[in-house]
Amino acid sequence: MKLRVGANWDIAFLDAVKGTSVDALFGKLPYDIVGGARPAFVLPQVDRNTVEQYIAACHDRGLEFSYLLNAPCLGNLQYSKKGYGQLIELLEWIDQSGADSVTIGMPYLIDLVRERFPRLKVKVSTTARVNTARKALQYEAMGVEEIIIDENINREFKTLEAIRKAVGCNLELILNNICLWQCPYNFEHVNHDGHSSREGEQDDYCYLQYPGYLCLYRKLTEPVELLKSPWIRPEDVSSYEDIGYDSFKITERFKRTPLLVEHVRAYEDRRYDGNLLDLFTLPRKDAFTPVHLEYFIKPQHVNIMKVSELGDVFDLEVRELIHIDNTKLNGFLEHFKKKDCNQTTCAQCRYCDRVLKKVAVMNEKELKKAAQKVKGFSDKLISGEIFDIPKSHVVFRIPLIKSLLKKLLVWRVRKEQGVHP
Repeated sequence: MKLRVGANWDIAFLDAVKGTSVDALFGKLPYDIVGGARPAFVLPQVDRNTVEQYIAACHDRGLEFSYLLNAPCLGNLQYSKKGYGQLIELLEWIDQSGADSVTIGMPYLIDLVRERFPRLKVKVSTTARVNTARKALQYEAMGVEEIIIDENINREFKTLEAIRKAVGCNLELILNNICLWQCPYNFEHVNHDGHSSREGEQDDYCYLQYPGYLCLYRKLTEPVELLKSPWIRPEDVSSYEDIGYDSFKITERFKRTPLLVEHVRAYEDRRYDGNLLDLFTLPRKDAFTPVHLEYFIKPQHVNIMKVSELGDVFDLEVRELIHIDNTKLNGFLEHFKKKDCNQTTCAQCRYCDRVLKKVAVMNEKELKKAAQKVKGFSDKLISGEIFDIPKSHVVFRIPLIKSLLKKLLVWRVRKEQGVHP
């Protein structure tokens, strides 16, 4: 088993996983001309020098590093002299930084790297949604060394086997993804994230992750969606090794070192005896690096007093509202080896509903309260209330700013305790 882990830029993490199955890290600048699959404001605010030092530290410990270029859209910047020059400048720096590979979500960038920067290995990002043998073959024909498989097919064993038999390049599976299975909001969400982390665009709007609120709302109102999500338990890794997969990815890049180490150990030991939700990116005290709150002070775009309500919206921990006993899920995966979820509906099957009743303990009252907070805020983005900007925003009246900063201070404390939007 090979584990690839998100880089939080803490050298201590590299030392903490010495001797484990971790063989590579992945990460990127919070902003660059390409952008990535996470909004910049949730990521540690590192610069190029920090990235270079971290890559050197990885190499000193025998670890590889992959720089992420996994945004699904470039805003057509590649079709201008200026934009093309900006892409080449970024790729030249990535090459010179010592990065071993780049993880890419767009064929154009794959061809550009193969032609201009042949030293860099190319990994296809999950944002490319490689989920059939034919699509995998077409990417392999582009000359890529590795493909990260669309996590939505993690439980489609016949398809996974077909892909593995079809291509010779390395294949990687994501272990602890908690996105809704076949999420209708996913493409919009990833596209938003890509633009929100593209250098030069961050001042044009105040990105508030609307798809993320819809996703969280579904999980709070329909907790069974947490079981349907395409994660892989530590105990079930061997089922994927049996069909030829040996490379696995652990997210996220904004987790603090203790949590990242906890996740590595769980998969290294192939066992976790606690709440299954602990393994995922859900609110948890002392778990995440602080959100870059200054991003949200954009009175020219939004009502910043209403934006500050996010502190109340996300002042919750899902793992305290829902406890899923991972030890009771032994055998859960066997159903999916025999059944094809694409050939039926959840309403007809109800397998996950039956399992949830056996393995989960939920605080129904608090779940409803939390869901209503999320729904209340997301509704403001549809009604336009979030854009109802009072004149006091424009002239920056002192009382308004003092009130805002007080709320943001409280919010920052909450985020430093691990409550993450």
